[in-house]
Amino acid sequence: MSTGTDDLLDRLTALLPFSARSRSRAQALSLAARSSRARSMVRLRSTPADRVEAALVWRTEQADPVVEVPAGALRVLVTAMGAGKSEEAERWWSEGLTQACAPDAQVEIPVWLEAREVTASLAGAVQEALGADPVRECRIVVDNLDAVSPKRADQLLTDARHLVATWPQARVLATTRPGAGSVDQTERLDVAAWPVPRGWSLLRTVLGEDYYLPGLDAPEMQQLLTSPLQVHALASRLQAGGDAQVTRRELLSGLARSILERERPEASREVWENLPRLATEILDQQGPVQAASFARQNVIWELEQTGIVVHDGGLLRFALPLFEQHFAAQALQDEVTLIETAAGSDHFPRWRYAIAFAVATATREDAEAFLLRLARTNPAAASWVLEETAQPRHGAHPAPASANGPAAGARSWDDGPEPALALGGWLREATLAWLEGVGELGLLLAPHHQGVLAPWGVFLDQEHQTMAVGHAREGVLDADLVVQPELHPWEPFPIARFHDRYCFAVPRENLARWVWARDRLRRQLARQVINRTLPVPPDSALAAERTWFLAQLITAKGHSGRPRTKISLDDLRAEVDELMTHVESTVRSRWHWGRYTVDSDDVRWLHGQLQHLPGDTLPNPRPPADRSQDGTRYIWQTYSPALTLSITKDVVRDALTGYRDLVQRNFPRFGAALGLYSIFPARAEGVVIMPQPDDTDAYSATVAYTLRHDGDAHMQDAPTVDIDLAEEPNVPGSLWDRLQEEHASVFHRPSVQYEELSTGLERQATNLAYSWLARDLKAVGWLEEPVTFPE
Repeated sequence: MSTGTDDLLDRLTALLPFSARSRSRAQALSLAARSSRARSMVRLRSTPADRVEAALVWRTEQADPVVEVPAGALRVLVTAMGAGKSEEAERWWSEGLTQACAPDAQVEIPVWLEAREVTASLAGAVQEALGADPVRECRIVVDNLDAVSPKRADQLLTDARHLVATWPQARVLATTRPGAGSVDQTERLDVAAWPVPRGWSLLRTVLGEDYYLPGLDAPEMQQLLTSPLQVHALASRLQAGGDAQVTRRELLSGLARSILERERPEASREVWENLPRLATEILDQQGPVQAASFARQNVIWELEQTGIVVHDGGLLRFALPLFEQHFAAQALQDEVTLIETAAGSDHFPRWRYAIAFAVATATREDAEAFLLRLARTNPAAASWVLEETAQPRHGAHPAPASANGPAAGARSWDDGPEPALALGGWLREATLAWLEGVGELGLLLAPHHQGVLAPWGVFLDQEHQTMAVGHAREGVLDADLVVQPELHPWEPFPIARFHDRYCFAVPRENLARWVWARDRLRRQLARQVINRTLPVPPDSALAAERTWFLAQLITAKGHSGRPRTKISLDDLRAEVDELMTHVESTVRSRWHWGRYTVDSDDVRWLHGQLQHLPGDTLPNPRPPADRSQDGTRYIWQTYSPALTLSITKDVVRDALTGYRDLVQRNFPRFGAALGLYSIFPARAEGVVIMPQPDDTDAYSATVAYTLRHDGDAHMQDAPTVDIDLAEEPNVPGSLWDRLQEEHASVFHRPSVQYEELSTGLERQATNLAYSWLARDLKAVGWLEEPVTFPE
């Protein structure tokens, strides 16, 4: 029969063995493009289907340079899990397809090979993919060398070196995690961590521009934006749960679990037991550990093969920072590390998420035991963990875990003969643990008798829904816990027998007693902070400001007049002695002068402070104005720029010293959990910005400053204050770049702060020190609301 040429070719093709050369070039180019897209879509398998296209477009818009591989050379992208090595290889491969191969028929279509799919020689796999020898220019990717054994990876690298030496127009780019295969330094290409803005850009692309995500300024959250694996996992987690339903701790721990479940690394029991120990050593020494001193060589090899651990330059580290906290939490639960050590004043910032993971994933009994130990060791750590883990669960039953009440896991504390005493003991144990942790400060946070927490009267209604607790006055009760029906919320408060009465719904959520006890103590702490009356050393600059402030009120009785530069100590002592006579004959006294109040505690404090002041007069801690007040509208106009700068330097220095004194005296176990204290010794850098002298619209001058760690100073040194002077509008633009340089603070603090200079006020350093302290206390849950000090 007769046949056409096309039909004849089709019949002959069907009889011949298949070869890549059987395809036309157009077909091969189309297939290569579709394969590249398919690989990218597989890497985006966790991305919502309606956002995959946007993520693909985002990738093509990235302008950072593609890796370079010379002709006749092998290069190996080496980086840890999820850092984007396959993505970088895909960009290099795609560049060859679109910019070299498509316009030039003399360039071979690039070849993509998965290492585990190369069963014979690399040259054979390339020849099969091309249908011929790679004589012409050709790009070849060998992806995921870490997916095969180290011996096989070495063989493939040797094959690649042989291939490019045989066909000098070929270029080979391999990808691997550290430790898989022996890579020469001249062949190695490291993949840098993504800059945070790039990660944020991809996250917004995947989630959609309208998706609201708070908290990305926190260091832990920013870490998640430094690799594509973490960005996509983060996006997937947020899409599943939403930002309103997930805490930062849940997000971080959930990511670690999901990544491990996806990778499913295989390892021996010995390796899994070494991972918590490795996490402990990395967190303790704040960096990678020496492999030779950590474990035997065979264990190191197994650790590398999991992909969880990176062995590079003789050092071991985790592929993702998330894993440090994940396995450190296991170390705490297994008591490889004691929680008292992890929560120590210096260790806690590095261990905080590990502690939170450990508490959140522990049994109810173990979580209660963890909080008991935490509160006694470091109340800031315990409070921060509560903020991260104590989420209300509707219908949850209270679970007393105390020697004073039923054991955890009992059906209910109200099964016993004295449910009010059982529940009261459960709550009192938590209160005592907090008070033990805060030390001497506890005497100001709850009524004490001779250094011991005052006995409690307790009342519990018949439905076991409402409870009342009152601190008994001295001599009223003969036991630490006594049922007192008179504390019923509807009965008149027995003020003669009790200092106070708290009425509340019985706490029923997990860890609820710890929240309840802390919240009652922090109410008293808030009063101390708002009133700026926490104890400081007698010679502190804050003590000097408080002395002058109270002296002004007492001697002037609230009447404003011409600012004074000094006060007679004899006259002041006489006034204070008279007030003390009244104080000693009353339970509590208050005097209202203008918008200020002086109470019994103020008078007692000032009376003690005056006993050791030398000389005949009390001087104003700050110098008086040096310009005429005629025609001026604001106080700042009566201070020259030079004097304003001098006072500002003194105020900032005194505030830093005062903040340090406040922490060391009142919060000694909080340590580096307080953000500013974590960078001490600290120095201040900034500029005083003065308005024009005749600017009647300017309310005050301004100081813009940053606080940095001072590596050349010791903790108790006087802080260095480097503040310059600028007058509007001549403020140098370079100033802001200098101030906004990154500086370390585990608990995130603003890099640049602005303060209005209310020159002439009596408590400038006090207000600044307390504003820093209040911000830090709120960050760890020891203040509920922000506190400001307008005067």
